[in-house]
Amino acid sequence: MTHFGIQAFTGIMCMREKKFLLYPLFLFLGLFLFDKLFLLDKVKDYIKSDFTYLYYEAKEDIYRELLNKYGKGKKGDKKLMVVLGSSRLLYFDARELEEYYPDWDIYNLSSAVTTPAYYYYYLEKLLDNGVKPEFILLEADPYQFNDNTPVFRKSNLTYSFDPIFILRHAFLFGKTYLSFYFGKFLFASGKNKPYIDTALSRLQEPEKMKLRIKIKDATREALLKDRGHALSPVASYVEKDFAVLKATSDRTLSWIYSSYKPSDMQYTFYEKSLKLCKENQIPLVIVWPQTSIPMQELIRKAAFASEWEKRASAISKKYSYKIWDMDRDPDYYCNSFADGGHMAKDCYRKFIRYAMVKLYNIKKGKQE
Repeated sequence: MTHFGIQAFTGIMCMREKKFLLYPLFLFLGLFLFDKLFLLDKVKDYIKSDFTYLYYEAKEDIYRELLNKYGKGKKGDKKLMVVLGSSRLLYFDARELEEYYPDWDIYNLSSAVTTPAYYYYYLEKLLDNGVKPEFILLEADPYQFNDNTPVFRKSNLTYSFDPIFILRHAFLFGKTYLSFYFGKFLFASGKNKPYIDTALSRLQEPEKMKLRIKIKDATREALLKDRGHALSPVASYVEKDFAVLKATSDRTLSWIYSSYKPSDMQYTFYEKSLKLCKENQIPLVIVWPQTSIPMQELIRKAAFASEWEKRASAISKKYSYKIWDMDRDPDYYCNSFADGGHMAKDCYRKFIRYAMVKLYNIKKGKQE
């Protein structure tokens, strides 16, 4: 018997005599397998606090649909437009888009609280797989460039990206985001936290649970059926109480704009996105969406807004693009809001018309 064989045999005999040394390994494997239960839809129904994850899961399905229809070697029968934004760009009416723009296939990859890293992730994937849109509508807002916002971790980093993308851009993400991402990626209980009190409460209220599941299924079905355009959670509601608009604006500012610190990572991904569009000669309209007057006043008073506008505009100008401020642009006006930071559904008809006019001007060689 070789020296290696003798060592292996000795090791096996030692492990047989000291089986307790294997217990931690078996325990870890058992917990790792148990953890995968939290990936099941039935389990998520009871433990998830909101439907944010649904939007991100649906966008992956919509991305695959885009590949099947417009990927390498395929040519769709309509012009392709892709919308990339946050919840502020989610609620276009799919039926109206089909009616008013029959020559266009308008796909919406927007999701809740997104960032330039998220946009670049999808732009790169689409173009690498042969999907080249005729038009891209892109959102830009100061909160997306805030290094201290909690929403990047809780939304983009938790529910989007793949390991290859993260590793390829590891230097940009840094060790904190890397460890956070892989913690969520490897352990389902990190991504789908098992809130026992929430689960028990829902188990005790089966009728409410049935309603919740119906709403979830309707939300997912609408996203998939309408190419990513979402059902508005407040339908055609318009908030008419100025005090409520002020209160919701205050909450938004303290939530996603809090402790503002410019994110070099997000500025880099923003520039990468614009460079990618420029290299592929894709018409791009970048919008800073309209918000209510109380929200506008809060943002305009904040020092970070002018600093962001100056820096983001400089990057945009470098690639011959412009950020269109919908609060100040005389070509757009709508005074209906669902809350301080979101337009009401009625404004989306004017919004898409505004974007199409900008596209027309770009094709005519006019950016200003």
